[in-house]
Amino acid sequence: MVNDIPRVELYSIGTELLMGQIQDTNAWWMAQQVARLGGQISRIVILDDDVDDLVQVLGDAVERKTRVIITTGGLGPTPDDLTVEAISRLKGVDVVVNESLVEKFMQDREIKRRDDVKPGLVKMATCPEGSIVHPNPAGVAPCVETVIDETTIYNLPGPPREVQALFKRSVEDAIAEIYTANRVVLRVAVNLPESELGPILHDVMATHQNTYLKAYVALRERIEGGQRLPVDIVVRDEDAATAESLLKETLSTLEQMVIEKGSTVEKLHSEKG
Repeated sequence: MVNDIPRVELYSIGTELLMGQIQDTNAWWMAQQVARLGGQISRIVILDDDVDDLVQVLGDAVERKTRVIITTGGLGPTPDDLTVEAISRLKGVDVVVNESLVEKFMQDREIKRRDDVKPGLVKMATCPEGSIVHPNPAGVAPCVETVIDETTIYNLPGPPREVQALFKRSVEDAIAEIYTANRVVLRVAVNLPESELGPILHDVMATHQNTYLKAYVALRERIEGGQRLPVDIVVRDEDAATAESLLKETLSTLEQMVIEKGSTVEKLHSEKG
């Protein structure tokens, strides 16, 4: 299995998500981006708009020495937007108003006097003391970057268009710098039921370090004499040639074990990242 890789955790914040009023597409999209960059996500969690809960859960992630935490939501102008307060409490610092961001808000809206800036805008320009603020190219609330111990936390607003714009501008390069390993993915298809294939995948991962194999039951196709069950083989290594070699070795082991069960492995497509 994949070992000793810095972990990323994704947290979607909002009571509306837990009530099923809004579908969380942000975590799904970001998981794709992090995987593309070679990152390893260990948790995807939805949290309520509860500051004590946020401090507890995110504090646990820091204690686990999670390398990167990305949150979405809770950065708006309303009283139930509590992400900044939670991060401030977690770090043990005060919240401060980023006046440079306030000035940007004033320029964008042609507001002449500081006293005329609405409290909601001031709230969205507020961040934990010492944090870095990345202006939002697609909205108002910024990305707030905070370092606590060995963990870097990126707080993004909730609207998907803003999440994607801020991730690409302010988060993507930082994650790419962390994950320098080469990632190779090969999708194959196996004509075995999941109950028989599962133990095989476990044994293959136990045999080859820095590999991850996953079967996708929802994508299986019924065929004459059985089924085509897609399986992703994911390998990582700092050296590109070693990654390719490891992929071949892992595929060979999988093929041998599947053949012993009276089936075959069909190559579908591959990708590198």
